[in-house]
Amino acid sequence: MQYLHPYKALTSSATCVRYVKSLLLQQLGGGPSVFGSGDEKIMALSGFYPEDWPAVNFLTLMLYRWKRGELDLPPVAAAPVVNESAFTGSPYGREGIDVYFDFLELKRQETREVTAFYHKARPNVVAVFLGGREFEVAATTDLAAQTLAVRRASPSPHTPEGAATLKYSHALVFKIPPSPREFMPLTRQVADLIKTAASLPPQERSTAKVEKKDIYLLHGGREVEDGVVLDNDVYMYI
Repeated sequence: MQYLHPYKALTSSATCVRYVKSLLLQQLGGGPSVFGSGDEKIMALSGFYPEDWPAVNFLTLMLYRWKRGELDLPPVAAAPVVNESAFTGSPYGREGIDVYFDFLELKRQETREVTAFYHKARPNVVAVFLGGREFEVAATTDLAAQTLAVRRASPSPHTPEGAATLKYSHALVFKIPPSPREFMPLTRQVADLIKTAASLPPQERSTAKVEKKDIYLLHGGREVEDGVVLDNDVYMYI
């Protein structure tokens, strides 16, 4: 019966993937992997590993409060559980690939879907929510780190926040501790940080023409007669 009460469900120590996705489908629309219309300024991702359950519940709670008018946020698209197979217990799924470290090579269907949506929306901010022992915040660009007064992180380009910094977004990483009682006050703090980051100037990238490869097209490239034109830096790492 707790699922009739989202606040109770999302401030518990359990996560029902089906419930979370259903709730965000009702609130944000879209799907099946990313919920949103495709023109959002923020893209929020969570649910890569079993220990990310606090991040999944927290993100869903924050978005639910936003849609109820309790928090102020720019439009948000979200993938609450990016890697459902790993989140529910299978280490990497059938393909044996860790989704979290697949945002450069795009071997998994989940990462291709999230990346396609990313290029459609071109959000100012990518916010990645992970489970952690304590609440932590890090930003992947100097401007975001200085403006928000948080730690500057340099993630692997294979991770979702690392891939975002190679394209046209600021990225934020939130570590959410397994303390559901703290979720309600933390949602306001996190919403304020994301809102501020979304107001920052977008990342500027120069264009480059590279040889034609399908992987570059998946990363938002535009095919021309003698190659692919990219306005991001992923080609340097592939």
